Formats: sequence, C-alpha cells, structure tokens
Amino acid sequence: MTDPSVTERARQLGAEAAHLYGVTKRRKETLRAAKEQALKVTGEASSPDGSVQATVDAGGMLTELVLTDKARRMPDLAGLITSVTQEAAAHARAAVRETYEPLRGEGIVRGLPVLLPEPVPAPQQPRRQEVEEEAPYEERTITRRSGRR
Repeated sequence: MTDPSVTERARQLGAEAAHLYGVTKRRKETLRAAKEQALKVTGEASSPDGSVQATVDAGGMLTELVLTDKARRMPDLAGLITSVTQEAAAHARAAVRETYEPLRGEGIVRGLPVLLPEPVPAPQQPRRQEVEEEAPYEERTITRRSGRR
C-alpha cells in the first residue's frame, strides 16, 4: 500500500513540473517571436537636406541608398553616405533593443543579442613596408657547398 503523503507529494511534483514546462514553453515562444521580429527590423536615416537617404537591415547592412542629383555633386559624398548609413544602423540597433528590453525585464534573456554591435571606427590602412628588390634571376650568385658535386 502506498503512503498517502508520498502520493500527495508525487501529485504536487507533477503539477509543479507541468507548470514549469508551460512557463518554459511560453518563454521559448516569446524568445522565438522576438528573434523573428528583430530580424525584420530596418533602420532609416537621411542627411539634413535629404540629399542622401539610407536604409539598413537588422544587422546594419545597407539595403537601399538614395542619392539626389545634388548629392552626386557633393565633394564629400562618401563621408556623408557613411554618416547617414551609421545613423540608420543606430536606429536599427535601437529598435532591436526595444524588442529585447521587455524580455530582459522578465528574465527570459540576460543581455541583448550581439546581432548589432556598436560601430567600430574604420581601420587605418597599414603602412607598406619597403621590400628590398631581389636581383633578377640571371644576376643571382649560386654558391656550392664544399664536398658536394
């Protein structure tokens, strides 16, 4: 015969396991939906005069660039494009953070995804080292080791 306290304890553990399973399932679904939503995020930005408009995806990759005729004649167009694109990427990062912040508050995630790292400054071009030129093949000296023929 089974002890009633053991049966009751087994019932309690079963109910607790079912509850934890439900919580875990809901959290997984919430996290999956957040990831899906975050991947759909885009960021957009324009130059102050509207001559350059950039759109980026959730990862900060440029997906659309619109240049007006005025922009095409600007002396520092590349710098303006870079600036506007970085601003668009910042908007995308902010939207992803907004998606994940509530999940942090609920304890579903500990931190924000590494999906959108902060922009890093462009690397400087390495300096070219001077390389000594070799003599043409015909002018190279060939030495023989003694004892070998």
